[in-house]
This record gives sequence, structure tokens and C-alpha cells, in this order.
Amino acid sequence: MTAHVAESDEARGRVILRFSAWKPSDVAIHWAMMVAAAFHSEVEVLFVEDRERVNFAGFPFAREIPMRGGPPRSVSPRAIKAEFRRSFAEARKRIAALAEAFDEEVKVYESFVSDDPVQALVSACARRGPWNVIALAEAFGSPAPCSLDELFEAVTDATGIIVAGPNATVRRGPVVLAVEDTDHLHGMLRAGDRIAAALGTGIVVLLIAGDEEALARMEAEVRLALGESPRIEIARARATYGDIGVVAEAMRRLRGSFVIAQYGGTAVPRQRSLRPLMLTLECPLLLVK
Repeated sequence: MTAHVAESDEARGRVILRFSAWKPSDVAIHWAMMVAAAFHSEVEVLFVEDRERVNFAGFPFAREIPMRGGPPRSVSPRAIKAEFRRSFAEARKRIAALAEAFDEEVKVYESFVSDDPVQALVSACARRGPWNVIALAEAFGSPAPCSLDELFEAVTDATGIIVAGPNATVRRGPVVLAVEDTDHLHGMLRAGDRIAAALGTGIVVLLIAGDEEALARMEAEVRLALGESPRIEIARARATYGDIGVVAEAMRRLRGSFVIAQYGGTAVPRQRSLRPLMLTLECPLLLVK
């Protein structure tokens, strides 16, 4: 498990910032740029016009239900396309403003496709695979055309996905590695080192296990593997006993700037609502396979 992004001269991947029609998160955009800067990579802003949504608007029975209430209203393919164009134009301004903070350190370019949102990412990653990281531009929990399960299943040429919850902020703090399996430690450390060096911060290895005995065993293994390093701190969550809220609170208390975690583990389980975790966390996540 290595969250790697190809450097710009490798031509084997980059950070892909996927944007659909929902309001983008400044935090998610900032961290797409930051991860690209840490790996000396590029950012491709992928604007996806959801083809299925446009086609559905062509049916005579199609109606749109406003998110903030009100009666359903009729829609048309032309109106939906215009909505996408307006949304993309606003996003371009926001992305350009946030990219200025990185001067010319990160090259940013754009692509526009009319496609299924998942297939759009499959195709974009395959063009320059395999070392891509996907950043979802909207705050996690916004209405989304695809789930994390779908993305991890379908997109094989990506090493991780950046997500930011509605309460995430850009702040200075350590990079937190949420470690549940010591076999994954060194792969996560390689990514954490690059990002922490770019931020000028340290690393906290947060150990996660189901009971106290497993936690003690993990801590002994990790301390032996890492030795003495002034930049790396080891922290222990309370034994989870299957409660992901314990991990979420442990992450929050560390006040990290960024968390790297395994998707499908205890901290970020598959096929369960991640809403409590994303509401608790005040920093973005890089989820790795």
C-alpha cells in the first residue's frame, strides 16, 4: 500500500481533481495542490458533465426537486447543460485563486468530459496511469454521483483518494498515519514523509487495534521498526472493540493537518456511512488501498 503520485517528468500519473456540479470545497482543492507540490506533480482538473443526468432530463416525466425545498420543477437537457457550465465557470475562478498560493510550483490544466462520473475517472487515470491520486473537489457528504466503494472498485490506476469533510479546515499540524496493519507502515511513511516535508511538520503514527493486547503488540513492532526519530511520534487510540467513533475522536484530538488512512479498515470501513467520521474530522483524509 503506497500512496504515490508520479512526478511531472515521469508522465505516469498526477493528481486528478474531479469536479461535478456541486459547490467545491476550498480545503479539498488546497490539498490537491499541496499533495501535487509534495510529489512535484501536476494537477488535472477534470470537469465531468454527468451524461446520465443530462439524458434523464430529456424524458417528459423528469422533474427536479430543489435541495432547499419547494415544488418539483420541469427540466430539460439544455437547462442541465447550462447548469453544469455555470458551475464549472465558478469553479474555475475558485481553483485559479487557490492555485496562486503555489505560484508556479504546481502546473494546473483542465479537461472536460461528458460521461459517467466513474468512467470519466477510469479513463482519465488510464491515460497516464498508474500513479494517480484522485481528489474529490466537493465536501464529502455533498450529493455525489458515485460512492467511494464504486471508485475504489472501478479505478485501478489510482493509489488513493483525497476527501474533505464539511468541517475540514486548512491548518498547520502533523501528518497523521492511521495504522491498522504494521505491514502497511512503510508504504504510508513514504507518502507521509513527502507531505510532512512539504509542510515543514512532523508525523504522528496513530496505532489502531481492536483490543489492548493487540495495541501493545503493534506498538512494540512499530517502535522496533522506526527506532528513534525526532520527527515521528507514536500515539495509541483506545481499543476500538469495533467502534469507529473511538478512532475518529483519536484523530480529532491529534489536530493533524492531514490524515492518511486505509480504506476498508476499522477507521474507514467499507459499505458503512462515513458521515460521523467526516463530521468529526477537522482535516482532510487521503484514503489508500
